[in-house]
Amino acid sequence: MVISVSLLLALSLSSLIGMGSNFGETFTGEDMESMEAWERVDEAFPVGQSGGRIFEVIFTHEEWNASSPEFVVAVNDAMREIAEHDSIDNVSTPWNVHEEMMSGGTGLISDDGSHVKVIVRFDPAYDEKNEYAEVSELLDCGELECWRTGDVAIDWTFDTRMLNDLWHAEQVASPIILAILIIVFASVVAALLPLAISLPTVLSGIGCIYWLSHQTDVNVYAMNIISLIGIAVSIDYSLFIVNRFREELDNGLEVRAALVKTSGTAGKAVFFSGLTVAVGLTGLLFYRGTGLPSLGIGGTFAVALAVFFSTTFLMAILALLGERVNSWKVPLGMKRQVDGEGLWANIAEWVMRHPWATLIPIVILLISAAAPFMNVNLGLGGVKLLAPQDEARLGVEVQEDEWAEYASNWINVVFKFEEGENRFDNSTISEMHAFAATVQQMPSVTRVVGIHHPDPSMSASDLQQLYSLSEEYWPPEIQEISNATSTEEIAILYIVYRADPGSTEAKQLVREVRALVTAEGLDGKVAGVAALGVDVIEEVVGQTPKAVAYILITTTILIFLQVRSVLIPLKAIAMNILSLTASFGMLVFIFQEGHGFENILNFTPQPVDPTTPVILFCIVFGMSMDYEVLMLSRIHETWLETGDNTLAVSLGLQRTGRLITGAAAVMVVVFGSFVLAEVQIIKAIGLGLALAIFIDATLVRALVVPAAMRLMGRANWWSPRWLGGGPSQPREE
Repeated sequence: MVISVSLLLALSLSSLIGMGSNFGETFTGEDMESMEAWERVDEAFPVGQSGGRIFEVIFTHEEWNASSPEFVVAVNDAMREIAEHDSIDNVSTPWNVHEEMMSGGTGLISDDGSHVKVIVRFDPAYDEKNEYAEVSELLDCGELECWRTGDVAIDWTFDTRMLNDLWHAEQVASPIILAILIIVFASVVAALLPLAISLPTVLSGIGCIYWLSHQTDVNVYAMNIISLIGIAVSIDYSLFIVNRFREELDNGLEVRAALVKTSGTAGKAVFFSGLTVAVGLTGLLFYRGTGLPSLGIGGTFAVALAVFFSTTFLMAILALLGERVNSWKVPLGMKRQVDGEGLWANIAEWVMRHPWATLIPIVILLISAAAPFMNVNLGLGGVKLLAPQDEARLGVEVQEDEWAEYASNWINVVFKFEEGENRFDNSTISEMHAFAATVQQMPSVTRVVGIHHPDPSMSASDLQQLYSLSEEYWPPEIQEISNATSTEEIAILYIVYRADPGSTEAKQLVREVRALVTAEGLDGKVAGVAALGVDVIEEVVGQTPKAVAYILITTTILIFLQVRSVLIPLKAIAMNILSLTASFGMLVFIFQEGHGFENILNFTPQPVDPTTPVILFCIVFGMSMDYEVLMLSRIHETWLETGDNTLAVSLGLQRTGRLITGAAAVMVVVFGSFVLAEVQIIKAIGLGLALAIFIDATLVRALVVPAAMRLMGRANWWSPRWLGGGPSQPREE
């Protein structure tokens, strides 16, 4: 009956995948200046009015240059099929545009003429990213060397790489996870059960998130989180339950009695563990201005489903299997019985005899590992988040090398005119030109372009004289700038700079421009990747105290309800923070500072994305409680039976050490497989999660926690009477 209901639920939820997804960006940017700027642009330039999005193709040849007839013919031949595609509005080459666009930083011919740029603009009636996959394949470079890059190409590349990274990681992780489970259980049948539970968990979770995407805004990466978290926790929870069931069978219980005992112990631990993981993930809901709430929702779905299928479907399967759960034994598996001998018995004995010698060196080591986080530089990355060999990134780097004035990064200021104001009034021209000229002098700024500053050689009086004429008498390039950057309601000033968007220089530029807007009393909003990075950092800094307080307080209450102790929840939180900060430090050491890891892991050192520490904290804080809850449940059982704190801690470590090692190994493999990702932020999150889990399960949970509990003695279990506790009565140790 239980199996039928569970399968029916899994099939029903999984069938929701058939309705398709309706994912959105869900980056609401609530109260963020950069997003308010884009809202102004969207209102002034409805979709399609300013033309479709573009991508670029860079060409070069070993012998030819832009003046070679052969080069002209080869480029035109390469672009012919693309130009004829229904989704393409126009193709701009150096030989079909006006002369002003043929050279310079924004030009189509490089400084020495060895490279040319072709700009492909989509018809706004088409979905550019969907069409790009087909259009880009029509490029036939022939004898030329070429790179596809620019707006749509870069956007499409990021999306494609992230989806491929997820699929690749799962392919790599699955056989390794199966091998780990076989070693832990020493039985093929028992090892297959956790994997079997992960299937309905993930499919049902994806179905739920597909349905939810039709009800509200959901980010596409919520699906990635469901796969990531769903696989990890469903395997972990199944591992806990299967292990306890086999242990009770070994203790001589009948199948029915073993199930009852398993449900009351491991089942209860899984329930509390699921709650603590869900608490951590729902902490992401505090960051409403970012895409993090979608990740929190997706992860919470995965955890809830993992708990449900582990405590119902899996229990029913175990009832059917009975003793056959140990079938297909393998000779290399770990021992199931705790006999006072072996690795974990030796570790437990050492820790109980030398708690200070265990605790102090490891705490010093973890604090030292956390030290690099003091130098963290937060910022959103640009195209260099892609792998160094990625074509879209190489295309940008070729332009940086071959066009002296080229800069791929920009911010813009979107000015709004009040009713009655005219963008071509002499006073407006003077005021806006002075603003642009001041910005032009700021460090790292290479070019400032807008209707009030189309060319640095033109003064305010030149512009006043020009704009007093009818538009038909303006130079073509001025007409283009006017149509592309202004309406009667707004004017957009583009500020091009050389620094990376996540760099300190870029963030300082944003702050200086915003300060200048305020000082001049202008109604301007600053946007762009660097500006968005500044806004996201402010959002993260502003919301983190609330999210952390929520997670810590709720987790403390949940652990107290499980063990009825005041100090143990506080100790658990301190241990979690210790392992998390160590992983944060390693994140900065590797991905921000490099130290040679960039050559091993194939990435470019970048500022740390401001959402990465938040994601790590919310996911790891909850998931590391898996091990805390499991260990505490066994220690608490022994404490209630014997009243001996030292014995309880020692036996708890012995009974859970093998299991925690196996569970941690599974999570490390699941998360660590994302180190193979081609997008740096995915690589960083994967390695950060793997490091945090590894540190937590080995140094912290296996050594620091038992040592601390040994030193705390009977105080571990103290609780005031008004909280349901009473005086501890352990026997003498």
